[in-house]
This record gives sequence, structure tokens and C-alpha cells, in this order.
Amino acid sequence: MRNRNLLTKKLDTLETTLITLQQIVNRQSPIETYKINIVKAQSLIEDIKDMVENEPMSSGEINKIN
Repeated sequence: MRNRNLLTKKLDTLETTLITLQQIVNRQSPIETYKINIVKAQSLIEDIKDMVENEPMSSGEINKIN
């Protein structure tokens, strides 16, 4: 995987965002704060999906598709 470090960093950021969401719920913060963090998490998921799709497939993966 060419972008392993970047992918790992994005996953770490997603994990941090989910922890933040949990803390927002526990503290009963304003709903707007919750919504902002949900959008952030969704954006990170899309980034990660795009990164995975851009990676070349190994021969084992190609054979599984066909």
C-alpha cells in the first residue's frame, strides 16, 4: 500500500472524531457541535474510501472479482 501512513493518519483522525462525538453526548453539548463532528467523520470516511479505491489491486484481489 503506497499511502499507508496517510491512511493510518486519516483513521486515527476518524477515531478521534468518534471519541469527540461520544464526549459531546456525555456532556450534552449543543446539537450543532454534534452535527459538525458528524460531517467531519463522514468526510473522513469518504477520503478513506477514495484512497482505498485508488490503490492498485493485488493479483489475489483481481482473481476474486472475476
